Amino acid sequence: MPDNTIQWDKDADGIVTLTMDDPSGSANVMNEAYIESMGKAVDRLVAEKDSITGVVITSGKKTFFAGGDVKTMIQAKPEDAGDVFDTVETVKRQLRALETLGKPVAAAINGAALGGGLEIALACHHRIAADVKGSQIGLPEVTLGLLPGGGGVTRTVRMLGIQNAFVSVLAQGTRFKPAKAKEIGLVDEVVPTVEELVPTAKAWIKANPDAHEQPWDKKGYKMPGGTPSSPGLAAILPSFPSNLRKQLKGAPMPAPRAILAAAVEGAQV
Repeated sequence: MPDNTIQWDKDADGIVTLTMDDPSGSANVMNEAYIESMGKAVDRLVAEKDSITGVVITSGKKTFFAGGDVKTMIQAKPEDAGDVFDTVETVKRQLRALETLGKPVAAAINGAALGGGLEIALACHHRIAADVKGSQIGLPEVTLGLLPGGGGVTRTVRMLGIQNAFVSVLAQGTRFKPAKAKEIGLVDEVVPTVEELVPTAKAWIKANPDAHEQPWDKKGYKMPGGTPSSPGLAAILPSFPSNLRKQLKGAPMPAPRAILAAAVEGAQV
């Protein structure tokens, strides 16, 4: 049985702190143990939500979350495609359950939140990052020939708009310092020390008890910059594939093309 990688702590105010701390490694990764642990944590949150006022997700490591389990990805064979797809769908269901819990959820990001780590944070309603050495925030999957499969494409597009999400975050796999991540819109607050993260997150929850909906779940939500059918975006969208081809200089790299397709087509759903 995989080790439990998420610790549960509920304070007197009803705020649950989920601390990701994989005992098998120096960093948290999206491995089997994490998926099982997050599944149990989310199920418990749903079952006990009437006695919960909010949730803080943080890390017991020097980094928040290192991303996907690269070792498992490398070992995957074509015949494993079905199992890999099912695993990704499980991760997405867990994060969707978290963001639709009906309680404010805040991510307290210490150190790096890359790939799957940022995808976890994006499923939260508020993101606070500590401006400390080694802190990086981003979706670098494209640099590994991968697509952010845990909701990163969908949520950044709905948060920033197709053009900003693709150009600024997805296409280059840029890793941002906390201040720049806040400027772009990936995080909401930056604090100077790790010690301030959880108290700041709890203070936000207490001050915003009704902040439990993502922008895209609210009635009347409009995607920043418009959808592919909006006249302004529709006028420039045809140039995206050709610009991407120029950027890749003919290199056979399917990941950027797949990410662009997911961003544009997903925005129409």
